[in-house]
Amino acid sequence: MSPEVSIIVPVYNGENYIDACLKCALKQTYENIEIIAVNDGSKDRSGEILDEYAKKDSRLKVIHQENKGLSGARNTGIHAASGKYVIFFDVDDTFEETVIEDNIKLAQEHQADVVMFCFWYYDVDTKQLKPNAMERLFVGTNKEYFENYLIQTMETEVFNAPWNKMIRKDLLDSNQLYFDPKYPIYEDIIFASKLLGVAEKLVVNNKMYYKYFVRSSGSLITRFYDTFFDCVSEYYKHAAAYCAKYENNDKQKARFAKLYATLTLMHLKQISCRKELAKERKMQLIGRICNDSQFRDALMLVHFDVPKKNIMKKMILEKKCALICFCYKVLGKISRQH
Repeated sequence: MSPEVSIIVPVYNGENYIDACLKCALKQTYENIEIIAVNDGSKDRSGEILDEYAKKDSRLKVIHQENKGLSGARNTGIHAASGKYVIFFDVDDTFEETVIEDNIKLAQEHQADVVMFCFWYYDVDTKQLKPNAMERLFVGTNKEYFENYLIQTMETEVFNAPWNKMIRKDLLDSNQLYFDPKYPIYEDIIFASKLLGVAEKLVVNNKMYYKYFVRSSGSLITRFYDTFFDCVSEYYKHAAAYCAKYENNDKQKARFAKLYATLTLMHLKQISCRKELAKERKMQLIGRICNDSQFRDALMLVHFDVPKKNIMKKMILEKKCALICFCYKVLGKISRQH
């Protein structure tokens, strides 16, 4: 019997997390599953630990490959999956025993292309668990989701992640929909923007099943990437194309634009405060952002709740690169003093 659900787990140097993750996967109350662990060139004992687990449970399949990054590992899992639905879990997170059973039931009952569900944030540093549930269950067409529920899922970040979505496998195959290895950061929202553009029937389960571990040290988003702006621009390109499918899209496009602008302002601060960057390089990177036509158009759709961000918006539109850099450096010094 073919598995109904393929659980795809990318693993890179995850020896400290594998036990907790695989125990969650192997204890699922829904039995018709396969677990595909992709050892993405790990340099620790991850591969050995995975092989040991595979010997004990035939539902676990281990693929060893040279390092291709998170996107490449997830894509390997997609190609190897034989389930009707696929779901992506990160090796350093945990999830409930009923996550597959409850969400495959919704997928089958409503013939859904995608089922999204809610989650907790767990701050590893403070040991705080923050619930992130939505108010109600949603079932409907893409149009109904876009018009009535999209913004709510963006506000709660239920839209963003790949690990809270059960996706029909043939939807990915027929649309050649994979993670793009060219973008090492925010590949999740790039993927989500493309996915929601092709899904026809959607379910949003308002219950929480997944514990997302927030780790400040070593996180991808805390590192500096020269290609950061390329990544968030790619996300917005697909988000704008998704919005263009619908006539009444002003609110939705503005919300996507706000995320684009917020992330880009964060990057501008990174550039301005980064000591390793020469002044000329800072001006080059800031100037490129200020002159980007897609970003400028998106910024025109945005009004920030924080006044200083609106001031920064004005400076960007006026292309005052040196002033942007100076202001962020001053703000950075103030924040460090407090």
